[in-house]
Amino acid sequence: MLTFLRRGTRWDSLAGFPAIQTARLRIAPLTAPDAADVQALTDDPAITGAVDFLPDRFRLEDAHALIAGTRRGRDVFLGLRERADAALVGVVGTHMRSLEAIEIGYWIGGAARGRGYAGEAVGAVVGLLAQRHPRRLLVAECRRENTASWGLLRKLGFRETGDEGHRPGRRLMVRDRGD
Repeated sequence: MLTFLRRGTRWDSLAGFPAIQTARLRIAPLTAPDAADVQALTDDPAITGAVDFLPDRFRLEDAHALIAGTRRGRDVFLGLRERADAALVGVVGTHMRSLEAIEIGYWIGGAARGRGYAGEAVGAVVGLLAQRHPRRLLVAECRRENTASWGLLRKLGFRETGDEGHRPGRRLMVRDRGD
């Protein structure tokens, strides 16, 4: 599966990702002033234990580094803020993984879990990515035992490929382009 993801002609950038408004959320690229909110949301063992590239203790400098990585254009982290009070409730990451694939990942803060924010946000981001990058596959990696994320990804059109993901214990999922 992953070998065919290497085909293509050029790298695109995810930079310039526009803000998205959903019924309850404003979704926009994280910027330096968001770092304290990102740190407070993400420094949670339920998040740092599930997202392999996050350190166990997520500090303010880690938040700044995560946000600064967006400037490269191949990784863009989006903040999910409630429209009513601008509270940060989650993060969606979009990552160019090859000449043909964009990976999506996400985490939702403890107080916001179970309220449908992940489906609302990830659905909106997936829709925009499919529209802006119609020739690219959208991929995700997920643990089978993470039933909430597994179910959400399947609901959004992702299917298991049968391949292991790059990260330990995760399965690769792909969303059909519809072509």
